Amino acid sequence: MLTEQAIDNLMRRYLQKCQQKTGQQPTVSFDPPWPSPCTDALEQTDESRLVWEPQFRGNTLLFDDLERGLECTFPESLIAFYGRYYSNGICVDFEDIELQLIQIWNEEDEEQLKNNMLGHCFARRKGRLPLDFFIASMEGPDIASIQHDSGEIWLGRPGKVLHRKLANSLSEFLDACKPNLEPYD
Repeated sequence: MLTEQAIDNLMRRYLQKCQQKTGQQPTVSFDPPWPSPCTDALEQTDESRLVWEPQFRGNTLLFDDLERGLECTFPESLIAFYGRYYSNGICVDFEDIELQLIQIWNEEDEEQLKNNMLGHCFARRKGRLPLDFFIASMEGPDIASIQHDSGEIWLGRPGKVLHRKLANSLSEFLDACKPNLEPYD
C-alpha cells in the first residue's frame, strides 16, 4: 500500500504544481492517432494542446504474461507504479538529477512498454546481470530501475552494472521526487 500512496501523492503534487504555476491542468501536444483515457472526459479548448489528468485504473494483472514468459515475479511496487493510472510521463527532480518518470498513456503504449521491458530483461539476462525493471529515463544514457531482488531504486545504463543507489524502495523514491513542469519527451 505504501507504493500506491506514494504514487497518489506524487500525482497530487504534480497536479497542484501545474495549477499553481499555470493556473490550469497539465497539457500535452495533440496527437490525433494517440488517444488516451486521460483526455476523454475533459473539455478541450485548444487544437494544438490537450488538457489531461491521470485516470485511475488499478491494473494489477499488467505484467502477468511477461512474468510467465520470463519465469519470474515482478515486484509489486513496479506493478503498482505502471498499473495504478493512465498518465502522461512526469518530469521530476530527485536530489541532483532530473528524471522523466515513465507512465502508460493508453493501451497501445502499454504494449510498447511491455515489449521494451521484455527486451530490457532479455538483455540483462544475456549479459548475466541481475534483473531490474526501468521506471524513468534522463538526459544521457542512464535510466532509473527497480532491482528485482531488493526493490531498491538504482541509476545505471542499459546492459551495464547499476552504479548509483537512489533509494531503498520505490515509495521512498517517489516521496522524494519533486515534480517540475518540464515537458515530457
